[in-house]
Amino acid sequence: MIRRRRHYIGCLLSLVLVAGGRLWGGQPLESPDWWRQTRSIYASFDLSGAGGPLMKFPSQDIRKKLSSFRDLPVLLDDARSLGCNCVYLVSWWEPDYASNKGDYRIRTDLGGDEAFADGIRAIHDQGGRIILYIEPFIITRTSRIGQSHGASWCMKDPQGRPQTYYGNARYYLMWPGEGSGWTQYICETAERLTRQFGVDGFHLDSYGCQWDLKDHDPAHAGSFNGGAVDLVRRMRRGIVAINPQAVIILECCERTELLDVCDGGQIESGAWLYSPVKVLDEKPWVAHVRYKAFTSHYSMVEMDRILDMGYNLSLSPWWFEVHTSQGDFDRMRRPMNSPDEWHRRLRTLWNWDNLLYINGASRPEGIDLFQLRRDLEMRRYARPTPVYYDAQAYWDAVDAYEPGVKALLEAGEPLRTPAQYLRERLGTADPTIPIAR
Repeated sequence: MIRRRRHYIGCLLSLVLVAGGRLWGGQPLESPDWWRQTRSIYASFDLSGAGGPLMKFPSQDIRKKLSSFRDLPVLLDDARSLGCNCVYLVSWWEPDYASNKGDYRIRTDLGGDEAFADGIRAIHDQGGRIILYIEPFIITRTSRIGQSHGASWCMKDPQGRPQTYYGNARYYLMWPGEGSGWTQYICETAERLTRQFGVDGFHLDSYGCQWDLKDHDPAHAGSFNGGAVDLVRRMRRGIVAINPQAVIILECCERTELLDVCDGGQIESGAWLYSPVKVLDEKPWVAHVRYKAFTSHYSMVEMDRILDMGYNLSLSPWWFEVHTSQGDFDRMRRPMNSPDEWHRRLRTLWNWDNLLYINGASRPEGIDLFQLRRDLEMRRYARPTPVYYDAQAYWDAVDAYEPGVKALLEAGEPLRTPAQYLRERLGTADPTIPIAR
C-alpha cells in the first residue's frame, strides 16, 4: 500500500511538473555574459524598432542620421547617452525597410557590404554590440526570394491561394514546417550575416506572437507551432556555431515554447493605452524573472517599475525630446488643426510628467494620461476631425501640468533630462533585483 501511494504521489508530481513545463516552458537557455548584463537596447529607425514595444514611438530617417554605414558608431554614442551599449538596427537592407523583406542584402545607398562591415567593426572596437532586424514570418512578393520560391514556400488558404497579411496581398506568409524551404533559407541568411559581418544577433519580427496558424498547402506537413520553434532553435544554433556570443530575441513574449529556445523578446507595451507593467504582470512567469524581456513606455514612472521588476528597456530617440520652451507652451494652447495633432500633444504631456518626476517636483493629482489617451483614441474612431479632439479632459491636463513645469524652469536650477535620468538609472540598477538570464 505504501509503495502504491508513493507511486501515485510520484505520478501526481510528474503531472504537476509537466503542467508547469507547459505553463512556463522548459529551461531557458544560458545566454552569453554580455547579454545577461544588458539592461536596454536602442533603436533609431523605422518606427523605432519595427516589432514589439517601440512601434508607436517617433523614429528617425536613417538617411538623415547616417551618410554611410561607417557612421554606425554615431548610434552607439546615442545609445550610450541613454545608458545603453547595444544598438538594434532596422532598415539596413536593400533598398529600405518597406520595399523588400526577404532578400536581406546590405543597402547600397549607405555604402553596401564594405561600409557595413567597417561600421560594425567600429562599434565592436568601441566595446559596443549590434543586433539586426530580420522578419521570419513574411516576405515581400516582389523580392527575389519571393519571386523564385514564395509561391511554393508560403501558407495557403482553403482554396489553395497564398494567404494575405491581415488582408494585405503585398506579402507572402511563410510556412516554417515540412515541405517548405523557408526555414533553411532564413537560417542560412542569418548565418551568412553573422559570418560576413560579425553581428551580435537578431530580432525576429512577428515571432513570439504568431501561433496556431493553419496552412492548406498539401505539399506542406507538420504544424506551424512546431516549425516556428524549430526555426528559432536552428537559427540560434547556427549563428552561435559561428559567433558563440550571438543572441536571438523575438518580437513578443507570448509563447514560452519559443522563449525556451532563444534569448528573450520585446514585449508589446501598449505604449499609448496602458502600462507595460500590466502586460508583464499577465505573464505567469513574471514574478520569477524567468525570461529576459524588453519593453517601454512614454512614462518614466513605468520605465522605473520595469527596471525594479528586474526587466529591461527598449529605448528610442523619444528620450532625447524635452518639451519645455515657451513655444511648446504656446503650441499646447492652440486649437488642434490636424487629426494627428493630439498624438504630439499627448507626448508633450507625458514629457512634462517625466520632467517633473525625474527632477523631484510635484506632479498634478487627478490627471490620468492613460485614460486621456484612451478617450481620444475612441474619438478618432468615432469622428476623425481635429475639433473633435478638443476635449475638456485635454485642457484640464494642460492646466494642471503647465504651472509645475514653468515653475521648474523658472527655479533656475540645472534641469535633469530624461536621457540623463536613464543613463544614471541604468548605471545604478538595484543589484539585489534578479535579472532574467
